[in-house]
Amino acid sequence: METGSYDNGSGARACCGHLLSRQALGCTLSLSNLCGIVAVGCPLMPRPVVYRQVAERVRAAVAQYRDGWEIPSVRALAGRFDVSRNTVLRGLAVLAEEGAIARQGTGRRYVRRRSQTASVYYKPYPAVAITSAGPIRIAHSGYLGVLTNGFVDGLSARLPVGIFRARKGYYVKPVPGGAALGPPEMRYSCVAFVSGGPSALLAELVASGAIIITLDCLCDIEGVDSMAIDCEQEADVVIEYLAGLGHRRIGLLEVRYQQLSSGGRGDGRDPDAMRFERAMLHAKQRLGLNVSADYHVVSQADPEMADSGVWLAVERLWQIRPPPTALICFDDGTADAALTAIGDRRLRCPADVSIVTRGMVKTKEPTFTTLASDPRRMGAAAASHMLTRLTEADAKATHLLFPSALTVGTTTGPAPK
Repeated sequence: METGSYDNGSGARACCGHLLSRQALGCTLSLSNLCGIVAVGCPLMPRPVVYRQVAERVRAAVAQYRDGWEIPSVRALAGRFDVSRNTVLRGLAVLAEEGAIARQGTGRRYVRRRSQTASVYYKPYPAVAITSAGPIRIAHSGYLGVLTNGFVDGLSARLPVGIFRARKGYYVKPVPGGAALGPPEMRYSCVAFVSGGPSALLAELVASGAIIITLDCLCDIEGVDSMAIDCEQEADVVIEYLAGLGHRRIGLLEVRYQQLSSGGRGDGRDPDAMRFERAMLHAKQRLGLNVSADYHVVSQADPEMADSGVWLAVERLWQIRPPPTALICFDDGTADAALTAIGDRRLRCPADVSIVTRGMVKTKEPTFTTLASDPRRMGAAAASHMLTRLTEADAKATHLLFPSALTVGTTTGPAPK
């Protein structure tokens, strides 16, 4: 790589993933975005002092400069960032004090100063894009929001991070050494797909030289990194727990979304949910429990995200004779809706039916018995792995699997007589 910048394909110059034209950026953050995060449709973060914003932008822009390379002039940087020259000088002074740059002679020109231990990215577009078919709310307290926030925090101090939500006109396409996302088009050598992506696209991106990771979804495509919960371990733990309480008829409730999964299916089933279901059946067989597939129901998500699909799924489960005495919900939103639907049938939880969910432990009542995970730690681990993949050419794609711990709440009890 001969320069620290590249052309993003729209006529503007982009340094390490940053568009240097405010008009070309086309998103909710201006050039003053924090730590290089380019967020599309995401809430704004508190703004730091302007000269520190400039320092971070310059740090990212010259990250790939070789030691001694001259950085752009104060005048050029002031025009590029639409700030005063004094603001640029204050930002450069911060970097000079840190040792990231040094003054060249007695003038106002600065050169790159790289420590001997500094990481060197071997890919042409050292930046990370995060994309999802659904909304990405990094400030949200929900499971995916916390996971994504941990991933972003682990990267943004070192690399620019772009966040893209699939919407009309949106595209992801392979380019040599990475991927192009837009509009407006920007190039990245690493792309993270939240909850997976279409198999054909993931394979094409890997073939082009991009580093691809699926977050919260295990992908079996060669060359794709994955970070996910160990669903097989979860299924063993929860089935053994419920069997110990005397439950022999255990149901599974999953919500299905109409989007392609990373497993290549067009019915929108979560690949992790399918892995969990298979492991759950094996655990039931091993313990001599009822293995009827009728107790496993997939609910179609309502376009308005209402709970009608879950309500119908519960109706279907309680038409089975005998009905289940315990219900495992694949996520906490489904569990909330299922608890309401069960109450509508005048059933008591846990006296008539026990409910177990997956995700983060909630403190509000009722406290669900939960297969609990730490999404922030998972996101941070995925970020660390991506940095390794971008800095070490011989680093291989891998699966990062995390076990869950069963936290017993008020929604489970002995099986009814």
